[in-house]
Amino acid sequence: MPKFNGYKHLVLPAVFWVVLQCTWYTVHAQSAADIQKVKQAGFYTGEHYYTRAGNDKKVLQTHSNNGLAAWNPVSLTLKGLMFVYQHVITQQLSASCPYEITCSNFSKTAIKEFGALKGILMSADRLMRCNRIALTEISPLSIDEHTGAITDDLNNYR
Repeated sequence: MPKFNGYKHLVLPAVFWVVLQCTWYTVHAQSAADIQKVKQAGFYTGEHYYTRAGNDKKVLQTHSNNGLAAWNPVSLTLKGLMFVYQHVITQQLSASCPYEITCSNFSKTAIKEFGALKGILMSADRLMRCNRIALTEISPLSIDEHTGAITDDLNNYR
């Protein structure tokens, strides 16, 4: 019976090559199926979040006609951050806002009506209430029957 001692060093690379080929085929087939599913999925766009009344993606406007207020670096930074949030970050989030007026539009309106300090504090309060744990304590009377969204009017804060 012949001995194959000279071929032992070829067995391990051959097995590795076979496993590699099988893995590549499996991964490639799975990738094609995943790409097909992604193409068929209906993703939300940025416009989806702003279709209810009171929501828009316009940049925050100030009441002041003063040129200094319009070019205030703090104001411009906050407006820019809100713009980036509404146009870039919101599109990447998978959850939708449960409120009738989205949190970002609530913030813009609060800052416009009540000023920067009270508006930012109201926005922080709203953001702390916009989670699943806090939503368990929402009164059924504050839910709109037609849309199923929670109404949170700014007049409640006067």
